Amino acid sequence: MKIKNILFVLLFSVLFLSSCQNSLIKTDNGNVQVYFKYGHKNVLDTFENTYQKDMILDGVIKIRFFLTPEELNQILEKANSINYFSLPDTFKYVPVNGITKITDPNPGEQILRIKYQQKDKRTIWTYPLNDNFPEVKDLMELKDFIISIIISKPEYKKLPPTKSGYQ
Repeated sequence: MKIKNILFVLLFSVLFLSSCQNSLIKTDNGNVQVYFKYGHKNVLDTFENTYQKDMILDGVIKIRFFLTPEELNQILEKANSINYFSLPDTFKYVPVNGITKITDPNPGEQILRIKYQQKDKRTIWTYPLNDNFPEVKDLMELKDFIISIIISKPEYKKLPPTKSGYQ
């Protein structure tokens, strides 16, 4: 009789645990899509599988560019870790103690869109940002993480360096 109870508890536990779903969204087939405009004219677009590099005075270079399913999953996991899908859609600069920072030249509107299954989140921000807010720090952490993936790719490393810079 005790063996039946133990087997029942074990079977119930296995069924219960197997029915639980992880609260994080994960993918293993690469169907996460990312659109990321940053800097002045740099754009990662996995919807179109392209990357556009801002060459500053020499215009832009646009190439075919792919992220692996693992890289896309890493971006999704990082987005989940900062609750990206719950962040505000727009971040606007809020002066601290009446002091306004100046960013010159202003890189304009920055956009990050992450789409996976029924979730499709787009966040827009402009500089300067008030990084006193945790949400801004989280967004900048995600931004830096995505950029680190971009610049690690061989396709990116093959692009010519810019001949000038923004002041």
